[in-house]
Amino acid sequence: MQLPSALRRLACLVLLTGLPSAYAATYCVATVSELRDALTAAAASQADDEIRVRIGAYGVTQQLLYNSPNNGWLFVLGGYYTVDGNPCGGRTLSAFSTVLDGQGNNQVLGIYFNPPGATTNGPRLGVDNLTLMNGMGTGFQRGGGLDIASYGNAYAEIFLDNLAVRNNSGYFSGGINATVNNGLIRVANSWFEGNAAPTSAYGHIYLGANASQASVGLIFANNTVVNGTCPGNGSRGCGVGIGACAGVNVQISNNIFSNNQISDLNLEGCSVIGMGDGTVAMNANSGGSLSGNLTPTISNPLSLNPGFVNAAGFDFRLRNDSALINRGTGPIPLYGYNGFDLDGGLRVRNGTLDAGAFENQDWMMASGFE
Repeated sequence: MQLPSALRRLACLVLLTGLPSAYAATYCVATVSELRDALTAAAASQADDEIRVRIGAYGVTQQLLYNSPNNGWLFVLGGYYTVDGNPCGGRTLSAFSTVLDGQGNNQVLGIYFNPPGATTNGPRLGVDNLTLMNGMGTGFQRGGGLDIASYGNAYAEIFLDNLAVRNNSGYFSGGINATVNNGLIRVANSWFEGNAAPTSAYGHIYLGANASQASVGLIFANNTVVNGTCPGNGSRGCGVGIGACAGVNVQISNNIFSNNQISDLNLEGCSVIGMGDGTVAMNANSGGSLSGNLTPTISNPLSLNPGFVNAAGFDFRLRNDSALINRGTGPIPLYGYNGFDLDGGLRVRNGTLDAGAFENQDWMMASGFE
């Protein structure tokens, strides 16, 4: 695969195991311009691509865009640094080390799969280990931090892991808008704080699927969701919006919801548009006030007082005396977790998950067990 000259120093071509005729490109980027060029080159490629973003704060003055008709996989990953002369040879696993900042002017990142005709096989699209903040969706633009979607009937998967999504704004779904016509969306180990939909609903995130071949099509697990604002839209509130049509099963597990206006979760089916309703199972969540026309099955509801370290100071880690330590259930369906939490600490300590995006790292030592 021949890359534009501006990208040749960024790309390392690796033969894909089992696919002798295809190559994958790995890009190591250190500026917004390099990131933009890498997204453009990856969108033009029919192979699988990985974009590694080096540690730093990136001021995004114009939407970063990936819009591809090709079904090659794409992963955008943060936290990389230089080791032994390799500019992306090492990686820190803290989502706070790599920041994409819309500076209150524009949407931060758009990722779209637009297949031609009757394509049946879609990509896996992933965003991992990043902070997305201060994005602004203008007009009817959804997802000020991230808008990610798969169109057409091709089965596709979206993985959003270990993200800090803060102070973004959009028409609907101020933080993230994630949709598939046919596929799977998993959002895990992420922190949503202070996101807003100033004229509508779903301050933090919307997940929607019309159809899915997976046993669980929408997964929202081990996230901390706080301080969402909006005026509301009918019964729709300012936390998380989930839309699931017939045949789409939803799993909502191990999350902490706190101080989101109107409702924490709005659950809607598609019967009003003639496509039937999906099903929702909720397990081991703290908070989670509900709205919408889907009634979930609820198991193991947790304490409504999560015991944050300092919510007023925006520290939503769990205190050593939090009732949510070791109260999660897991693993989540399909592909399991990353092995680290939002700070880069172990995701599972003492054999059991904590609820929320932050695994408490101190309580065992504080109790004298280490």
